Amino acid sequence: MIPISVCIITKNEENRIRKCLAPLAPYPFEIVVVDTGSTDKTVEIVSEYTDHIYHFDWISDFAAARNFSIAKASYDWILVLDSDEYLTELDLEQLYRLAEQNPEGVGRLERSSLDIAGTLLIDRVERFFNRNVYHYERPIHEQVLPIHPGKTAYYDYPIPLKVDHEGYVGSQEYMHEKAKRYLAILLQSEKDFPDSYTYFQIGQSYYIMEDWENARKYFEKGLNFDLAPSSEFVQLMVVHYGYSLLHLGENESTITFLEQLAPCFQDYADFVFLQGYAHFQSKNYIKAVLYFIQALQAPHFHIQGTNSYMACYYIGVIYNLMGDLKMARTFFEKCGDFEKARICLKELDELEQKTQRAT
Repeated sequence: MIPISVCIITKNEENRIRKCLAPLAPYPFEIVVVDTGSTDKTVEIVSEYTDHIYHFDWISDFAAARNFSIAKASYDWILVLDSDEYLTELDLEQLYRLAEQNPEGVGRLERSSLDIAGTLLIDRVERFFNRNVYHYERPIHEQVLPIHPGKTAYYDYPIPLKVDHEGYVGSQEYMHEKAKRYLAILLQSEKDFPDSYTYFQIGQSYYIMEDWENARKYFEKGLNFDLAPSSEFVQLMVVHYGYSLLHLGENESTITFLEQLAPCFQDYADFVFLQGYAHFQSKNYIKAVLYFIQALQAPHFHIQGTNSYMACYYIGVIYNLMGDLKMARTFFEKCGDFEKARICLKELDELEQKTQRAT
């Protein structure tokens, strides 16, 4: 058995921290919590679960706080969680085996998040590693990177651990304010890290704030690098850049942009779905249906539903617009409990009943 320290940084999370710590209690983990200045009952609640509680004076640097927490751990194998992430699934024996097989790798857990609109987002984030090999860098949206990059070649692998994430849950005003706080740190760090990842994160902050023009500006900066299509942040940047253009009313520019990149992203459902949605917005319904059908066959996704119920919903909408109510019903029924589809089915039922009464 490999001893593991779970490291968490937190501040004023009295409403969430118990939900984070309670699922960890049954496991043989050391829990290390670093508080960065709570004024509520966070520390009091944490003390119910661990004695390893430390204070860190906040210096607007998440990497520094992370590394401080790692330094306070008793063990070399580190699992990092946020206080708004809640363990839902874990195969501990398999995690031990993977650690033994990957002494110089970084384990990526699966995280499920709801955005402001209630859309489920699924991503894999780097959270499990040996502290003698890796540490954190960058003051915000910090990254796990080799301590000695010339000695260690970074690589990652999936681990059998899933969490639910509440980071995007809250009012629109709350999310905008949170994005503004993060943006301030990002803009300060832009000079030190003028790279694609920084520009992507700045663009993301503006995207959350619904400042589409600035989101577009920074996504364009981020895309102006030699990028790997397999990288998750690159996939997100491409898709969110496309949606930013659509919000700005630039439908044709979106379609052209997506066509240029299509050979690199055909297995990525979010991208193919966006192609369909761009054509849908331009009322090119036949092309839109073809792309939505293609999205249904794409194996990879970040936004849940782009290769299932969301694609089926828009196919149903298009058939409805074209007057083929039978096919519209077929695809709405494929959407399961998706609320928009259920509403459309109800409207079709009411229309059918009205037609029957008229005859």
